[in-house]
Amino acid sequence: MSNTGLYHDTAPGLTAAGKTMAVRADTAAACFEEQERPTTPDEMKRFRKTFTGKPGMRIQHWGSEPDPAPRPGEFVFGVKGEKGQGVGDLLGGHLEPTSMQAYQQMRAEAVYATSKKEPLGVSLDRKYQWPDTVKGDPKFRFGLQGAEVPERAIDAIFPPEAPSLNVTMEQIEMYKKSHGAFEPGEQRNRKYTWHKVNGGIDPASYAFGASAEIDYRNGVAKAINPSLEYDSSCKPTEFMPKSVADFKKVRADDLGTVRNLGLGQHPVEQTHCYGMPSKRFNDWGARECMMGNYTPDEQAPDPDLGRSLRRGCAPEEIMVSERTFGVPNVRSDIRPPKHPSVADAKNYGMEPGAKALLYPQPFATRGVYEEDFLVGRPKPELMDIALSSGLADSENQFEDLYRSAQEAYGAAEDDQLSVESIRQALYAATLQP
Repeated sequence: MSNTGLYHDTAPGLTAAGKTMAVRADTAAACFEEQERPTTPDEMKRFRKTFTGKPGMRIQHWGSEPDPAPRPGEFVFGVKGEKGQGVGDLLGGHLEPTSMQAYQQMRAEAVYATSKKEPLGVSLDRKYQWPDTVKGDPKFRFGLQGAEVPERAIDAIFPPEAPSLNVTMEQIEMYKKSHGAFEPGEQRNRKYTWHKVNGGIDPASYAFGASAEIDYRNGVAKAINPSLEYDSSCKPTEFMPKSVADFKKVRADDLGTVRNLGLGQHPVEQTHCYGMPSKRFNDWGARECMMGNYTPDEQAPDPDLGRSLRRGCAPEEIMVSERTFGVPNVRSDIRPPKHPSVADAKNYGMEPGAKALLYPQPFATRGVYEEDFLVGRPKPELMDIALSSGLADSENQFEDLYRSAQEAYGAAEDDQLSVESIRQALYAATLQP
């Protein structure tokens, strides 16, 4: 925006720095206009990651991108085929041959002996001279007739009474030795002569191996913490050249400490732990979010609930009293307006409660409530409602119900009756025999 007339230029001889913006650049309309982003220069595109990810583009190193292509763009690998030789021309055998082609094919196949003995589509005739019993019996069949009870294939392959199934213990032991055919879960017995060892031992109860002369315990704990290896919890002093000690100090990896990289001692405490803790604050977990973890003080109501804690804004006798400040949610203390406004958010006690919302009245969807049945109405209006709703089938029936309602409620001729009184009269008339 131009600053003409707003400031006094104390150095008119010097060129003003910066750039003066146009007046329209600070308007609301200019803020909502999306400006076109500047494009990447052509000489810089090859350095961007988006340059290698374009579809249909060959990926190459950005350093070889400006190099000339080794082949022209229209170069195609392979040998150019002859035009006109399609699949139909190469596989033309499916076409029906002409009479001349069929004759030439027949002459070419006649030189083979199989074309004479086994012509295509005709069974082989071996010129056998069958006896009259074979040729004269149409039910003649070659082979032997099987048994009346058919035999199953599994019984033929694996006979249940085969001699090979009757295996003796001698044969089982032989197969264990030759093929290692042990039963499932069977322990292998190598036939060792245990009775010749130390006067005879029982392999089922004998403990093999050598017993330790030294009672060495807590081996895993000592391997993790070498200081437990010694009674004084400290490794004994060893004398060695200083060069060897310095080499071991630099090259050895001490358990539980970082490796010495020759960078000196870091200015941190001995108990310092690197990294960030997984739980920096007293954050809630899944259990607290589901069940809560509030203290009794946090569950107590706020001290300023219903009263003011500011001293000096009210008399002291009001501050210490049990008076509740504010206005009630249901404004039954004031008169409701004759014509309520849609913008009026006050509840004057005439709105339905939770019970009416959960269990609405039968005719609430049509805008008719229980109060409407108790409102007194003129006789012509009651007749119209009764005939339209089906309470009365005719005007004569309505007159009878109207007189019964007047007698039941003790109403005069000029008094108005409600729809509920007509319903009660109809109910009483249905109970009469």
